[in-house]
Amino acid sequence: MDEELISVIIPVYNVEKFLRYSLESVINQSYKNLEIIIVNDGSTDESKNICKEYEEKDKRVKLINQKNQGLSAARNAGLNIATGKYVGFIDSDDIISLKFYEGLYKLLKETNSDISECASVQISDEDLFNGKTKFDDIDNMDFITTDSLGALNRINNEDTYIIGKSVVVWNKLYKMELFKDIRFPVGKRYEDDLTTYKLFNKMHKLVSTEKVLYNYVQRKNSIMHQEFSIKRLEAIDVYENYEKFFREYDNKYLYAKCLVKYLRILCKILNELYDSNYEEKGKIKKILNDKFVEIYDKLQNNLQGLSDKELEFITINRDNYYKQFWSMINNTK
Repeated sequence: MDEELISVIIPVYNVEKFLRYSLESVINQSYKNLEIIIVNDGSTDESKNICKEYEEKDKRVKLINQKNQGLSAARNAGLNIATGKYVGFIDSDDIISLKFYEGLYKLLKETNSDISECASVQISDEDLFNGKTKFDDIDNMDFITTDSLGALNRINNEDTYIIGKSVVVWNKLYKMELFKDIRFPVGKRYEDDLTTYKLFNKMHKLVSTEKVLYNYVQRKNSIMHQEFSIKRLEAIDVYENYEKFFREYDNKYLYAKCLVKYLRILCKILNELYDSNYEEKGKIKKILNDKFVEIYDKLQNNLQGLSDKELEFITINRDNYYKQFWSMINNTK
């Protein structure tokens, strides 16, 4: 099979301890026809020098140095100069199987899909440093395919591993043409959530495998280990976008599922708030309370026209999150 050019975009910001591991996993891919675009987003540690080292080491590497503007701006800078027929994104503190692009390219071509994706696992930084990565081989790759409607439906599912990771951009390979009029939102915290649904809406077919080809490195000082912040409420922005999109998409069931997932997210944020030492809990509780009432009312007013099976699924989950939320909101902690 001829190897068509794949552009690999790697945003970099102050990851000196991890960067070489990530870049080595990219430059040593079994799939060789790569355009490797490293975007140094204003790093203040040794990352900039490491990026320069790899630019000199491998002629496929293109290095962009820019002032710090955030992950979305770095990805967009890479997209703006990418020339591949296909494109992928790798986070610079993660590591990929040496057959990551070979596997995803093969799936994409064999199924005539627009996007291919694999499963991922989380490893610790100690695992990375000790060589304890976790990858599957790509022999006899199992896969499923879905159309645009099916992929959009998956966004608000919670039951399977791949589906649960469907909005992240780093475990995927895309036809470059999908990004013709799509860029990542600069200054937003949940940039993948705010972008992937647009790509799913635009594509014709997605192929997914449960083979693990991507290792997500969970750093000790990562955002997932930080105290509750009001920035967590930016997740509401994501679901405001989803609510508008699915309302206009003209599919009652997908819209109802979106509203149910919105209720779940509000419950999740409230639970995180109670588990934290955040001082202004009352202020956040009121914001979440008002939004929960608003979304619950929208859901109640959009149940007409659902099949009996759809209505059963929606109401069971609606009632579950209703009980959870009001049980927590009345907590005096």
